[in-house]
Amino acid sequence: MGNIFYDKTVPSDKVALWFLGQAGYYIKSGDCSILIDPYLSDCVSKVNPLFLRRYPVPVDPAVVKADIFIVTHDHLDHLDPETIEVYSHKDSTIFVGPRFAAKKLAELGIPDGNIQVVDSGETLDFSGVRIEGVFALPTGSDVLDTTGYLLTFANGKTVYHTSDTEFCDLLLKACPNADVLLTCINGKFGNLNIADAVKLTAAVNPRYVIPNHYDVMEFNAEHPESFRFFCSEADIAAECVILQTLECFTW
Repeated sequence: MGNIFYDKTVPSDKVALWFLGQAGYYIKSGDCSILIDPYLSDCVSKVNPLFLRRYPVPVDPAVVKADIFIVTHDHLDHLDPETIEVYSHKDSTIFVGPRFAAKKLAELGIPDGNIQVVDSGETLDFSGVRIEGVFALPTGSDVLDTTGYLLTFANGKTVYHTSDTEFCDLLLKACPNADVLLTCINGKFGNLNIADAVKLTAAVNPRYVIPNHYDVMEFNAEHPESFRFFCSEADIAAECVILQTLECFTW
């Protein structure tokens, strides 16, 4: 598996991202690399067998390395303790998350000095990237700190990850503009459904929209081509990009 995604060279005037399944991505530009919500285990099925993975973990988290590791909230498929347990670069990676998720990261052995709290409305500049917390409506009382994130790279290119979020008018008012929108579409357990995600896409007005949170668990699945269809029906200007696991998208 030589020269897999985390070894790829990405020019500083470009941004590349690789879909890791569920809501997880590896994002890279120049010398800066970011993991966000990597679910690289099957730990959810150990709590509830209905959420068994449909396909094997695509990459061993022990071999992946990132400068920044972002978690959007403390649900097992976003803040995955088994992924973090075997992640080999805890001492050199900066971990970013909202306040309660940050406490969980500390409990999992991340050094306090490597944890940065970024809640909705807060900003962190690190390694040439601006990380801005964006409003998300929590899908449960156990994750009241849920936060989306807008990433702005040194070349000016932007990515907005919605996190898990329920739909509300405030979500549309608070969302940023971005080149790329990474949005959940599964429509279960409080998350945006396809119609909601189309409305959010119209509000963000990205160049590209990439759906997620539909592929790993049969019980929590959706059809991304349906999202593409309804974006077209709504005259959404953004190009809808549907990625296979570990497929790269560059702009």
